[in-house]
Amino acid sequence: MNLYTASKPLTLAVLLVKEQLKEPVALFWTVISPVITYYLITYTRASVNEVAPDYLASTSWFYAFVSSNVALFGLAFYIVGRRESGFLRSFVYTRRTKIIYLVGQFFAYSIVSVIYCSVFYVLTRNPFGIASIAEYLIIVVRFYVCFLLFSIPSLLLTLVPLGFQNASTVFSMSSLGMLALGIVSLGSSSPLLVSISFFNPMWWANRVMLVGLAECWLVVVVVVALLMFLLSLMCRFLIINPVWSRY
Repeated sequence: MNLYTASKPLTLAVLLVKEQLKEPVALFWTVISPVITYYLITYTRASVNEVAPDYLASTSWFYAFVSSNVALFGLAFYIVGRRESGFLRSFVYTRRTKIIYLVGQFFAYSIVSVIYCSVFYVLTRNPFGIASIAEYLIIVVRFYVCFLLFSIPSLLLTLVPLGFQNASTVFSMSSLGMLALGIVSLGSSSPLLVSISFFNPMWWANRVMLVGLAECWLVVVVVVALLMFLLSLMCRFLIINPVWSRY
């Protein structure tokens, strides 16, 4: 692969990031909505003058939820949308173009995930005192690992022949289901809930945000290995024809 070909995914990633940032509604529902929910929950549980002692303990589930939304409704949903619009069938039909498109898509939403994490951090950190660059970088790295974690089920869902509306429904149900199961399992001693939590990406994402990468190093290794395998699999089996197409 020459330098010109290698630069194409980066050029595509820049275009996709610009496209994403031009959609204020997506920004609202992915970042601003969790921020508003966070403050509503915080101020209904505590008095105005009371401040929670640990920032990450108060926001870890919200970071996990935002990272899942970026993976589901950014990385994966846009692949489905471009497939159903006929874009993939018209322009992404060879192995080389599939690699360029998938790498560009992944780079783009890696950048978007960092942007969304940064916005959430800025909007929620102030009540906990003075922020620091070191803390911000730690949170961004953990958040990005959570994004990688959710990218695995998200990309798997793109291999299912779903239409645009059906995909939106399935993605919404998946996101809400993971969050609900994760919250219900908190502090529970039920063997069934513990077993379910083990297979819940939202639970693992919350744990990564809370305890860090050193304690979850095995999770990081498994996530990176599975993601590399999945991307190579998608280069071969990516569905490019719309569900409604006969060809």
